[in-house]
Amino acid sequence: MDWEVVKSEMEWTHKKVTSLAGWSVDEKTVLTIAVYYVLSQKDFNPESFLRTMDALKNRSGWLSPVKGDFLPMLTSFLDSPTLSADDAVQLLFTKQQTVRKTGFKNTVHSYLAAMLMTSDPATFKAEAKQAKRLYDAMKKQHFLLTSDEDYSYAMLLGKANNDPVEQAAIMRRYFDELNKVGFKSGNELQWLTQVLTMDCCSYKKERVIRAEQLLSHIRKRVNLKPMHYPVIGFLAILGCEDNLVEELIGFSNFIAKGELFKWHKTLAFSFASGYFLRQVIENNEVHGFSKELNVLIQQAIMAETIATIASTTTSALS
Repeated sequence: MDWEVVKSEMEWTHKKVTSLAGWSVDEKTVLTIAVYYVLSQKDFNPESFLRTMDALKNRSGWLSPVKGDFLPMLTSFLDSPTLSADDAVQLLFTKQQTVRKTGFKNTVHSYLAAMLMTSDPATFKAEAKQAKRLYDAMKKQHFLLTSDEDYSYAMLLGKANNDPVEQAAIMRRYFDELNKVGFKSGNELQWLTQVLTMDCCSYKKERVIRAEQLLSHIRKRVNLKPMHYPVIGFLAILGCEDNLVEELIGFSNFIAKGELFKWHKTLAFSFASGYFLRQVIENNEVHGFSKELNVLIQQAIMAETIATIASTTTSALS
């Protein structure tokens, strides 16, 4: 991986997004949009972006969560070379309405969860119901911690069709064990436990040991925050050896030194890890995963990277 090429790609995309929306949109939101286009390997097309934003505005009511800084972010997620703006927006709202009918609240996170559903209308109800079953099971394990911020993971993990009660209990076991070895209690730790059950619905002590090792090592070299805990989960389930971890640390610190992330050091690790982990999977540097699971993990990495960066923008996900 050529670090300079990645840096240049990020800077160029950020420049194009800024020229269109920078005068009216928070800088972190602009950065989030640029990160999304780079990670998803999409070219930023101003005309297509504006058409999609207009379609979103026209479809959203006064009380819709689709407003403020979340509007341009959601626009970037929907901007597609294969669907018209109107069709992409209509599909999202159909999915989100299905999500709401199963009992999820009408928040920005219900839209993010809907984004992670398949595009086959025949599966919408089943996907939403399985996600709600898992969410409810998680809520019973952690009543205070589990909130709408967990909708996306519930949707992703639900695709594996594991027993929701069993999976939630394993998450709680991971949570308690990881908390004992230095991970701070909170939503971020719960997200990590969700990642650890993504490929295997059974408790593995070696993952706790590896997560502890990764936490101790990475935070000595990177501005690691609890919001980055899920990255440790991905490194653990992918079985990334120390040489790959070192490469990630070097790449992250390289990105953090650039002008673009000068005032957003914590976001540098989020972007670097998202880009790096996607490359690790695409280059077949990890083994033992089915094609379907690789796709699911890539979706989760993308979703986590964007959610982490977006969550730092208070007005975006409030």
